[in-house]
Amino acid sequence: MSANLFQRFEAARPFTESESWLLFRIAAIAEACGWTLLLTGIVIGKYITPGNDTAVLIAGQTHGMLFLGYLMAALGLYPSLGWSRWKGLFALAFSIPPYGTLVFEQWAARKRRNAGFKTYHHYLLYNVLLQAA
Repeated sequence: MSANLFQRFEAARPFTESESWLLFRIAAIAEACGWTLLLTGIVIGKYITPGNDTAVLIAGQTHGMLFLGYLMAALGLYPSLGWSRWKGLFALAFSIPPYGTLVFEQWAARKRRNAGFKTYHHYLLYNVLLQAA
């Protein structure tokens, strides 16, 4: 039953590929900003206002919400992005280390760009060179 549920979820694809990519990039960058905010809150709490954990609490809650947003984006958008389940799991795994979402997003962007160039080269080769012969 769960396999059928996964197949139905992956077939739904509520967003186009470009819409999904934009949403995923926003989530990845926002999560990285959350890491910056959390690290800044820790520094403020330790060195500027020792004994006052307000900065850490606010930054930690904000980072947590951005982290959950990224997780939801990675889980919810991987079918629309045309990713395999493994690539979706890697997107989730890269959310754990600081700034890992930026690393994964840049890697995925390069793979996406290279796939687009390959398609363009195939189109060019077929339509221009082969049609002229």
